[in-house]
Amino acid sequence: MGVKQYGNALGHKIIIGIYTLLGYRFVAFILNFVALYYVLFTPSVKESLKSYYEHLGIKLTHRVYFNHIKLFALSIFDRFISRIKPEELSFVRENREDFMALKDGGIVLLSHIGGWATAAHSLKAEIPPMHIVMRESTKEDINKVEKDYKRENESGVKIIDLNQGPIAANIQIANALMNKEVVAMMADRVVDASKTIEVEFLGSKVKINKNPFDIAFRFKKVLVATFVINVAVKEYKLIFEKIEIENKSLDEIAQEYMNILTNIIKIYPNQWYNFYDFFNQSKQRKIDVNKQ
Repeated sequence: MGVKQYGNALGHKIIIGIYTLLGYRFVAFILNFVALYYVLFTPSVKESLKSYYEHLGIKLTHRVYFNHIKLFALSIFDRFISRIKPEELSFVRENREDFMALKDGGIVLLSHIGGWATAAHSLKAEIPPMHIVMRESTKEDINKVEKDYKRENESGVKIIDLNQGPIAANIQIANALMNKEVVAMMADRVVDASKTIEVEFLGSKVKINKNPFDIAFRFKKVLVATFVINVAVKEYKLIFEKIEIENKSLDEIAQEYMNILTNIIKIYPNQWYNFYDFFNQSKQRKIDVNKQ
C-alpha cells in the first residue's frame, strides 16, 4: 500500500534552524500556520480521515482537522528533537511493569497513533537493544536530514529495513529474538497484502499486519502493545499493555491488540496518523457494534 508523503528536506532544515535560533515554543507556534495551510489547501488529506471520524461518531470540522494536523506536525518535529536534544522532551510511563516484561527480549507492537519515534531513545537503558522493523520509505532527502542528527542513544536502536526483502528481514528478526533482544513492529498497517489478519475495529472488519502476532505465536515471545501519546507541549505518555498469548489463537491475539488500540483512540482520536481510508482497504462487512 502506497502512502503519499508530504514535506521536503528544505522545510525540515528551516524548522530545525528556527528551533536552534528561537527555541522550541516558537517552532510550536509556527506549526499552527503549517496546520492552517493543510486545512486550506489539502482537502484530500481531510477526505482520507473522513471515514475514520465517521466511525468514531465525531464530526470532522475544520477545527478538528486543524488540531489533528497540528499534533501530527508536532510529532514530526519532536522526532527530530529526540535526536538533537532528547532531554527537551519528557515521558511518563503507564503500566511500567508490562514494559519490563521485555527485559529478556520480545516483541513491541507499534501503531500509527501518537509519536512512537520520539520515545526510542528513552527505552535503551532498561531493555535489550531494539530492532525496529519498517520500510525505509521516507523521501531520500528527508532521510538524509534525519541521519545528519545523531540521537544520543542511537546505538541501542537499529532498523530492519523491509526493502531488503522478506528473507533477509526474517533472518534478522529471528536472530534478534534468539539473542533475547527486542523487535518492534508496526501492527496497524498492512505491509504485505499476503500477510494480513482480519479484526474488528470501530464497528467494521479491517485487515492489519499479521506478522508480529504470527512471530510472537511461533517463537513464544512476550508481546507488548506500546503507545506514545502527546499529552502536552514537550510531554508524552508511554502506555504499555502486555498481551498474553498462551492458549490463544492468532485471531484472538490480534483482536486483543485491536481492542487496546481502540480504547486508546477513543481517548486520543486526533492522534491517529494513518492518512488514508483505513476502512476501505478492501470491501468489508459492516457489523453492528451494539451486538458486541
